[in-house]
Amino acid sequence: MNPPENRSKEASEWVGALDKICSQHFGIEPVAFVDTLLRSPNARGYILGAISEVLLQRNLEDRGYTLYRIKEKWVGSKLHHGDLYISKDRKNWFVLESKGLKSNSERWHKIPEIDPSKEKLERWFKRKKGGEIKTWWDSLPKRRKEAILASGRFNEAKVLETHFVSGTAGRAGRRIATPRKSEFHIVSLDLYLRTGTHDFIFAASKDLESPSKHSDHLKQNYLIDIMVPGVDAHPQIPPPWTRDFDKVFQSLDNPIKESDMQRDERKPGEREKEELKIKTI
Repeated sequence: MNPPENRSKEASEWVGALDKICSQHFGIEPVAFVDTLLRSPNARGYILGAISEVLLQRNLEDRGYTLYRIKEKWVGSKLHHGDLYISKDRKNWFVLESKGLKSNSERWHKIPEIDPSKEKLERWFKRKKGGEIKTWWDSLPKRRKEAILASGRFNEAKVLETHFVSGTAGRAGRRIATPRKSEFHIVSLDLYLRTGTHDFIFAASKDLESPSKHSDHLKQNYLIDIMVPGVDAHPQIPPPWTRDFDKVFQSLDNPIKESDMQRDERKPGEREKEELKIKTI
């Protein structure tokens, strides 16, 4: 088992650490910090993404993997656009991207506006000619379809869906506003926003479907499942997604060159000192 390098002593003494963070980094008392989080969904979303990455790293370290953070801002060419480097033998290194679910999928698909009565919902599915929801519905077993139609609660459903959006900046070499498959080897998806637990599923980038005209890119959205209250206690995970990280990791090829790794080796507090130094130059 690897030493938990990302579990700092400061974090274990959380009361004092929170007070220090609020004072030094935000200029406020902890009560104002909490009030801000209650008022700002965007702030909570950003922190949730950071939490997912920390929990993922701890989970994989406990399984015997070695992980290092990739530095977000690198002087010179940015070679790797994922979040973490990961290795089992400390010789072959791969890039891992940590993602969460799209937060507004229900509104995007207009789920709350759908009439959930059996006859009208059945007609709604039949009218669909294509798209992620049509593909999802057609793949369901008959028993689950019947349970959803009979529930009368499809308008309360929770949509588990990815959201891959990136810029088309020249340095990244992207032709469309989604990541290239070569930017990272593995995607980790935290299902917390819809399941209430930090439940991770994984897929190799090379195994995910591409947009029709850009085979080297990922799609913006991959629909994992739609959970209907009273019908679905847990999401059904479709391939190539899986909870079996070891299986995905063993399928990887083309590791990066260790000499190209852009590791973020700064300890807690060092990043802030570095950024403050840049500002005062």
